[in-house]
Formats: sequence, C-alpha cells, structure tokens
Amino acid sequence: MRKRLERERPNMLEQIQSSVTDVAGELQSKFGPVSRSYYVAKRVVTTQHRQGNLNEDSISIYARSHKIEEVTIGLSLLCSLPGDVIERALLDRNRETLLLLAKSLEFSWATTMALLFLGAKDHRITAQELRDLERDYGRVNIETSRSVLKLYQSRKHPGDADTKRGSALATQ
Repeated sequence: MRKRLERERPNMLEQIQSSVTDVAGELQSKFGPVSRSYYVAKRVVTTQHRQGNLNEDSISIYARSHKIEEVTIGLSLLCSLPGDVIERALLDRNRETLLLLAKSLEFSWATTMALLFLGAKDHRITAQELRDLERDYGRVNIETSRSVLKLYQSRKHPGDADTKRGSALATQ
C-alpha cells in the first residue's frame, strides 16, 4: 500500500513515510514486537544497562553491526523514551531528531554517523548529505538538545511531568 501511495502521490513522500512509521510504532506499542530476536535483544541490552555497561561504545558497535533492535532498545533506555520514538528517529528521512538525541547523549560524530547509516535506506547516505549532517550536528548545542529531549520525555510520559511539576511546587 505504501508503494502505491508513493507512486500516486510522489509530492507527499515524506508525509507518507512519516505516517507509515507512526502507524507501525503505534501497532508495536499496542501489540508488542513480533520477533523472538527482539526479546533476546531486549534481555541482553537491558542487562547491559542494569550493569552500567550500556554506553556510546556499545551503541556504536550495535549500529555498525546493523543491529537495529539493540540500538533502538539501547537508545530508548539511555534517552528514557519509548522504542517507537527512537525507531521513528532512526528511520525518518528528517534526521534532526536523531541528531538531537545523539547530541543530548554527547555521542561523537563517528557514533552519530553509524546511527545515521543504520537508519538510512540501504544504509547509504550521499557524501554531500553526510557533510551537511555533520555540519548540522556540530551546530547543535548540547544543552539545547537536552532541553528538547526533556520535552520529548514529558510528551511521552505526561504523568511523570505532572508528578515532577507537583513535587517542584510542593517544595516552593
């Protein structure tokens, strides 16, 4: 169906891709992942996180090994965001969210580039696009990216934000 829509409405390609990603994320959130490999990846990465061994190096290794499930779970844990948000950031043609997440975690350009290639169609990015992305990544302020991450977190966990706001008000 997506291919048909892309053929019939090439001017809406980005919107179609974003909608498909949104629907896939909602289905996954509602019904859970379908593959056994996801459960194995989740167990491994969660254990790594619990032991304090989930870090930039492990994410970079997973990305360079094209292990998207491990990267998705790992970034989800490191950013405190749902997996569908991370998956959307990885696979979306608009790379801004992924750049912001990587910067908020203070990832190097090498790790960020591995994440960009992981999510790119056929794991390919043109040289010009890569230069543009590197320039954009260099311009992103760490504090600003962390503020954006907090905004994403509050949107995905509205109860948590209300609780924190309530606690802050209570201490005033």
